[in-house]
Amino acid sequence: MQPGPEKEPQLDTHSAVDYHWRVWQLTGLIRPAGISKRLYRTYSIGLNLMVTLLFPLSLLARLILTHSMKELCENLTITITDIAANLKFGNVFLVRHHLREIRSLIQQLDCRAQAIGNRDELCTLLQAVRTARNTFRTFAWIFVCGTSLSCVRVALARSRQLLYPAWFGVDWSDSDEAYVGIYVYQLFALIVQAVQNCANDSYPPAYLCLLTGHMRALEVRVGRIGCGCRTDRQSYDQLLGCIQDLTLIHRMHTIIQQILSVPCMAQFACSVVVQCTVAMHFLYVADADDRLAMILSVIFFVAVTLEVFVICYFGDQMRTQSEALCHAFYACNWVEQLPRFRRDLLFTLARAQRPSLILAGSYIPLTLETFKRVMHFAYSTFTLLLRSK
Repeated sequence: MQPGPEKEPQLDTHSAVDYHWRVWQLTGLIRPAGISKRLYRTYSIGLNLMVTLLFPLSLLARLILTHSMKELCENLTITITDIAANLKFGNVFLVRHHLREIRSLIQQLDCRAQAIGNRDELCTLLQAVRTARNTFRTFAWIFVCGTSLSCVRVALARSRQLLYPAWFGVDWSDSDEAYVGIYVYQLFALIVQAVQNCANDSYPPAYLCLLTGHMRALEVRVGRIGCGCRTDRQSYDQLLGCIQDLTLIHRMHTIIQQILSVPCMAQFACSVVVQCTVAMHFLYVADADDRLAMILSVIFFVAVTLEVFVICYFGDQMRTQSEALCHAFYACNWVEQLPRFRRDLLFTLARAQRPSLILAGSYIPLTLETFKRVMHFAYSTFTLLLRSK
């Protein structure tokens, strides 16, 4: 008996954000299936009180007690970055029902793409999944390196140091027990925060990748309207299918706008503050020839700049793809079609002419032009501070 034909694997582009969902489950935001609601709530409250709340408060307390400008710049960079990351983490909790709706929309788009079975469409979607996953892995690698370097710096220090400057209300410099306890807590909190931040920084580009990928797949499908159809009715049915998917994509874009508006605005604000603080840090550290502090300042500057660049780059890619999708509808074989085909196409074009943009704070578009303005503002601020010195 000959074996039957192998069944094609189920298309699941939502797997691009599987890493993010696992992080959110581990950090107490989304309850996994099969776990008691009461038990998970207790775990979530305990973990987030101990890490998400207490860790930034210890940094903030140390910042308030700082007296010198040099220490102020060093602590402000770390504190602002951590607070912004926790605000983005809290936003995920507030929009978790939107994340579930996006998953439902993606499943509908995947079913249509797999039912059609066009190789170019499937390859486009799989490439979007790979890009989204690679984005998460890149951020994970950065946070692993940063956490490891912090531990190495403490291990090589000549005197006792904490992983990050923080206030705990005890004299840890003269007490072995207090120092070990605080070090273990900071290491645990740092690992949890690094995992949270990895998901915080990579889920906006991941969802933009998925949205762009489905736009590109629909563009390929629109370009085939009328090809191989024996009747005008078949061409019209193809158009209706594309319009239905375009409606799902527009809904997905609306939800992503609601999800990313606050965290992207927080990221822009954090980047501006950190870049200005780093500029001040350069001015005060340069006199003391503290090379290590300068290197750490450069690392923070590059990190926050890359975070802004990534979301602006993928936002710009989505805008460009939405324009290409509109052009695909213009270029489809509509001349010889039925009047109702042309009528529905006109309505579709009227909507598709507006380019899809994600607005941070419902005001700032995520484009490469915006990234250029942010960098220009940082340079202007640094120049102004340098002249004032």
